[in-house]
Amino acid sequence: MMKYVITGSIGHISKEIVVGLIKNGKQVSVITSSHDRVKEIESLGAKALVGALEDQSFVKKAYAGAEVVYTMSPPIWVTDNWRASQNVQYKSMTESIIANKVKYVVNLSSIGAEHKDGCGPVNGIHDFEVMLNAIPELNVKHLRPAYFLHNFLAQIGMIKGAGIMGGNFGGSDQKLLLTAYHDIAVAAVEELLSLNFKGTSHRYIVSDIRTTADVTKVLGAAVAKELPWIVFTDKDQAAGMLQAGLAPEIVKGYVEMGKALREGLMQTDVLNHLPPLGSIKLESFAKEFAAAFYA
Repeated sequence: MMKYVITGSIGHISKEIVVGLIKNGKQVSVITSSHDRVKEIESLGAKALVGALEDQSFVKKAYAGAEVVYTMSPPIWVTDNWRASQNVQYKSMTESIIANKVKYVVNLSSIGAEHKDGCGPVNGIHDFEVMLNAIPELNVKHLRPAYFLHNFLAQIGMIKGAGIMGGNFGGSDQKLLLTAYHDIAVAAVEELLSLNFKGTSHRYIVSDIRTTADVTKVLGAAVAKELPWIVFTDKDQAAGMLQAGLAPEIVKGYVEMGKALREGLMQTDVLNHLPPLGSIKLESFAKEFAAAFYA
């Protein structure tokens, strides 16, 4: 029986991955930073490993004996240097993979990860791809999803307070590539079970392709509102996020990512290598959006 280690606790994506692997008879351990998640992880049939990704000695022990590892970086909300903080986690995982001679890695990456700079938080994800690709004899598949549909949940407060949606991107006929958590999990389980990849490669994951006008129309209908999409300047976008309480370094990263979406930097390569679309469309997500709106 192959031993799998899953990074990312049992969040929206990782939980589906764990369930999928357990159903297929795999031995699964799950890294979590929270003792509160232990019982739920064990109830799924997996082993819980509690610790921090920044703790390389912990990660090295967690990866011991693993033949397959799923890697990702949990959100970092407090930092003076987002990329450097990401890289602490990435270096910890990389060194642990090397130390344990792990054979296969499925890594949650992002569109835009082919670029060294200019994509906000994806800049650090680029660094991790480079680190993993440099490991001799490692077989790694980078999953590169597009803009998360679930990111629109963060707009609920603005809808309720101002009756609008918006960002420093969109507002034209430009198509926005969208990805649902479920479709990422499906792709991850497929890659983790088949292990049908050698060397380094990547896989784009896109669930739907829509304009921001489509987004406001569909999500607005779901909550019985007519919503315009307002394109903010980078300066106004930053001011709004700072007012909402986000740390300046995080704001800087998200503004840069919005600019990369607006100017097409993040989407160029995936548009040239567009995969078959996943099963979850904007209309399907609208039901979840409405449930969150009225909660």
